[in-house]
Amino acid sequence: MDKKTITVGVAGNPNGGKSVIFNALTGSRQHVGNWPGKTVERAEGVFHHQGWEIRLVDLPGTYSLAAQSPEEVIARDYVLSGEPDVVIDIVDATSLERNLNLALQILELTDRVVIALNLMDEVKRQGWQIDVAALEADLGVPVVPTVATEGEGLPELLAAVVEVVTGRRPTQPAAVDYGLTVEGHVENLEADLARLGIDGRGRWVALKLLEDDPQIVEAFQQGDLTACCLKPGEDAPSPSPEALRAVLNRAMRLREGTRPDAKVEIVRRRFEFAHDVTHRVARRLRPVEESLTERIDCIVTHKVWSWPIMLAMLTLVFWITIQGGEIGGGWLEAGFSWLIHVARAWLTNIQAPWWVTGALVDGLLMGTGTVIAAMLPPMIILFIAFDLMEDLGLLPRVAFNLDRPMRAVGSQGKQCLTWGMCFGCNVTGVMASRIIENKKARLASILTGPLIICSGSYGAGAALAIALFGARAFPVMLSLFFLSLGAAFLATLILNKTIFRGEPGGFVLEMHPYRKPQFGQVIWRSLVDRVVHTMWRAVEFAAPATLLIWVLGNVPPGVPFERTAIGWLVRTLAPLGRPWGLSGAMLTALLFTLPAKEIIVPALAMTCGLQASLAESEQVLNYLPQAWTPLTAYTFLVFFMLYLPCLVTVWATWKETRSLKWTLMGLVVPLVMAGLITFLVYQGGRLLGFA
Repeated sequence: MDKKTITVGVAGNPNGGKSVIFNALTGSRQHVGNWPGKTVERAEGVFHHQGWEIRLVDLPGTYSLAAQSPEEVIARDYVLSGEPDVVIDIVDATSLERNLNLALQILELTDRVVIALNLMDEVKRQGWQIDVAALEADLGVPVVPTVATEGEGLPELLAAVVEVVTGRRPTQPAAVDYGLTVEGHVENLEADLARLGIDGRGRWVALKLLEDDPQIVEAFQQGDLTACCLKPGEDAPSPSPEALRAVLNRAMRLREGTRPDAKVEIVRRRFEFAHDVTHRVARRLRPVEESLTERIDCIVTHKVWSWPIMLAMLTLVFWITIQGGEIGGGWLEAGFSWLIHVARAWLTNIQAPWWVTGALVDGLLMGTGTVIAAMLPPMIILFIAFDLMEDLGLLPRVAFNLDRPMRAVGSQGKQCLTWGMCFGCNVTGVMASRIIENKKARLASILTGPLIICSGSYGAGAALAIALFGARAFPVMLSLFFLSLGAAFLATLILNKTIFRGEPGGFVLEMHPYRKPQFGQVIWRSLVDRVVHTMWRAVEFAAPATLLIWVLGNVPPGVPFERTAIGWLVRTLAPLGRPWGLSGAMLTALLFTLPAKEIIVPALAMTCGLQASLAESEQVLNYLPQAWTPLTAYTFLVFFMLYLPCLVTVWATWKETRSLKWTLMGLVVPLVMAGLITFLVYQGGRLLGFA
């Protein structure tokens, strides 16, 4: 062939080494975005091999191509599109039988497949031997043994890819025998499809119709096969919607008349084929011994001991996040203070107008710097910590342990993991919801995550609690922490009993063996793929918002506080907060903290008329204990911790849902819960005589 570019789709089960091979081949020559119209990440990388430019596309990790999740749809549609010249399927050799389920489905879609039989080192450690030549003969495509973490087998893998693409290595993919009845139905439907001009993937389409595949069925119902990347041959006219629906109706009759159920039979036969192949090619060389993973899991997933271990582990992560966030935030604050001082001095030297200096220094630089200093350190620490735990194999165990209590509120264990990330930053928690396969549980996690106290609101709230309550600040903050957690559980329960009512969402959880983390790849993935992108969005929101706050505090110029835009806001909002014991100054300050909760103290200084910018203020911390009663102070802290999420979290919600409805719900849920709990606290306190 003339072209010297090869496009390769990299498929495989989660935790099978797919990302390790992708990163090993592409290194830093990759970029990450989202698949068009989807929130699932798309990673691409380009490198050169023996004169070929090879473009790798990392498909989402999936266990099948059944179109039951966005990941499955994306992986299947990409193979169907014809864009990849070859597909590399990364097979976990330690779980060969289960992994062959996906491999066989890929082989039904394309004959240009190369199998990377990964984790062969662990196969040997477990006392097994796999006959690679026999496996290759059974599957009809090249099979290359690899150890991705050591780079073993990767040159041979690339050589096989080139040979398949150039035709020097012909393939004859294995075809599963689905039994006399199903195969008869498939032949009949293939004939119908051939008459419509669809013969390139007729067998696969027939099987999908018999399986009642939702995407394929919808395409036939709508009369538009392009929606699922199917089209007739070049010389064949497009089939009419009526003809497509006629084929669909025939498939439905055949499926309903099949006993046992056609879908069940197809799945059973595929797993039976994988089972037979595995038993032919794999044999044990030494007796079964309890592995290190099994011995560790006896403790880590124990009904009793798992809880203190898990609590200690998560506590350590959050402690490091908070302590590291304070240290890193302090360094960043010092850096921004120096930058602000230099910028102010420079603008003064060039005799810039007061409003230019104020807007750029006291508004833009100071506000944006506060957001970055507060969000960046905990975000870096949490992303790296959770990625390391995932690479090591601990994260699935935590989700397994937390599944039991979460099912009591109609959810699953992975939601607790996303809440854990919310303690560092709500944005990371919302983005981490991608680990939840079940759509309803994922949405519940996104909507309730902002109720968890993040490190930003925790730090700002602690400063206020110390100023307002002195020695009683610790029990106050502890009570707010449990209120936050209780609100999240209650909101999850309500959502699952109303909007998401039905059976609790189950989830597939693969607890792969404990492995040594790939530190370089973890840090790269955390910093480049996640932190940089998220922080850039944070700055995009924070910069104009903090500039607007400065304008509101200084317009009209030179007038008393009561006549400024902020003074007008304070008077306007005052009646709205009375049932909750919140003044107009409090509500206005809460609006100002939407860019970032960390600016609550200077925001209160502005709304109380003590200063006209977001500069640090100790004056307000001396003023508030005299102006607020203990009940007022506690009520404000409750509402502050639970109310609307910051603007960057709102953006993250939109990014993950691509839905205005769910983005608005992400505002409504925390606001309603904050209003309900604050009302009960304030009115209950008044009844008890604390007013």
